[in-house]
Amino acid sequence: MATDLNNPHDRFFKATFGWAEVAAEFLERYLPPTVAAALNWTTLRAEKETFLDPELAQHPADLLYAVDLHDGEKSYVYLLFEHKSYVESRINLDLLRYRVRIWEQWLKDGNTGQLPVIIPVVFYHGADRWTAKRQFAETVAEAPNLQQYVPTCEYHLVDVSGYRDEALRGAVILQVALLTFKYIFRDELGERLPGILRLLRELEEGSSGLDFIRSLLRYLAQITGTSRLNETMLRQAVTQALTGGDEMMMSLAEQWVQEGWQKGQQEGWQKGQQDGWQKGRQEGRQEGLN
Repeated sequence: MATDLNNPHDRFFKATFGWAEVAAEFLERYLPPTVAAALNWTTLRAEKETFLDPELAQHPADLLYAVDLHDGEKSYVYLLFEHKSYVESRINLDLLRYRVRIWEQWLKDGNTGQLPVIIPVVFYHGADRWTAKRQFAETVAEAPNLQQYVPTCEYHLVDVSGYRDEALRGAVILQVALLTFKYIFRDELGERLPGILRLLRELEEGSSGLDFIRSLLRYLAQITGTSRLNETMLRQAVTQALTGGDEMMMSLAEQWVQEGWQKGQQEGWQKGQQDGWQKGRQEGRQEGLN
């Protein structure tokens, strides 16, 4: 699977849902009620991210959590958290690979007995409608009397574009992140952004709050330069949201926005250099064939 380590959407997703408390609140709210009720969310903990085979590209936004069952027994399930900003038609195959790698690592760690349950959760916020099949079995050719040999392997999809704003609730960090992801590819982004950023006024002071604001503003700065959001619109939204607050916060906000622009420009330059190199190599090869 192709990986873009410089994808700002992936980075913001991992920076936000890499916090166990944010992930726990989100999953408890957006998993099916019967599933959420079976899990003890106070026990959610991050697991190692290097469960993929070296031959597979490590996706930067994959998050793996373990959580105990609510029955009090010493048993747990894995929650595989996958982020997508575009429709991935072969995601079922990717998730099946991930399951196998997780189970293999579980066995290598010395565990015995029955394999743990793995619940894949796909978080999607792309511009197009999600059309990928929800079950692995639906991607395999039908063969009469042989379906029992095809694994179902269903995943749970959370497509934030399908939720009304009032349904995207939670603590400030979760709510702001969900609303930002919902509108990031929409033309209404500039119009909605001031209201989204105003929610930050309710954020409790602390290192986690500042880390989130920095991550958010750097993310927004990196996707400026489109009709949806330009530098002027972002500055105005930040000013409206933070006016009347701490002057130091305004100064930090400006610094973080600048960091985002600089990183975006740097990555744009690097991508241009890489694309140019690849194009030159392709043209050179073609000339050699002629």
